[in-house]
Amino acid sequence: MTEISAAALRGAVDLSSLRNRPASPAPGAAPAAAPGAESADVVVDVTDESFGEIVELSRSVPVVVDLWAEWCGPCKQLSPIIEKVTREQRGRVVLAKVDVDANPQIAQAFRAQSIPMVVALLGGQPVPMFTGAVL
Repeated sequence: MTEISAAALRGAVDLSSLRNRPASPAPGAAPAAAPGAESADVVVDVTDESFGEIVELSRSVPVVVDLWAEWCGPCKQLSPIIEKVTREQRGRVVLAKVDVDANPQIAQAFRAQSIPMVVALLGGQPVPMFTGAVL
């Protein structure tokens, strides 16, 4: 496995401390994570500051992270599709939307080199899904 220098991670969001924490739902997240929750919006905008709550939420429900930017044409095509599919799941999955321009620490933590980039969080651990608009 390749060793990563501390300098390369400067400003990144450190998720390692969450690995051994006990699972607990994020504040206000229970309705979104409950299967059959039709009234709760399962599509949330995430910031560098609130990302820890999303990681914790992923311990009880799968979270799909959509890394996007306002200027990205393929992102504008892909995002509505992901949102629609997420809402159809009625709480079995949550979509966390991350504007990479406004939240560079999250983009850096996922080592996003191009967008759109979609990653799943399962049990607090990232699982790469795809990069680019797969339509």
